[in-house]
Amino acid sequence: MKEKLNDSRGETLVEVLASIVVAALSVALLFGGIMASSTIDRGARASDGEFYGVLSLAEEQSGPGEPLQVEVTQGGASTALEAARYGGEGAYSYAGGAAP
Repeated sequence: MKEKLNDSRGETLVEVLASIVVAALSVALLFGGIMASSTIDRGARASDGEFYGVLSLAEEQSGPGEPLQVEVTQGGASTALEAARYGGEGAYSYAGGAAP
């Protein structure tokens, strides 16, 4: 019986608890990263939707080669952009500035 108590094979309770703490911290960091990337993705999708909505409205107001006026607002600052649309139905290309 004494041989079994003095046997040093295997892990101690402290080693097991330390490995559990390390695993728990790793999982917490993983979930934190997933939540941050989810928030960034949600914001990017909202910005893309707003941009393409404004661009679609601008396209409806002008014909090919005519200047487009698009106003972009970010962080309280607003900038007006002028561009020209070229191409046919469903295949458009854009150039900065008014059409030549």
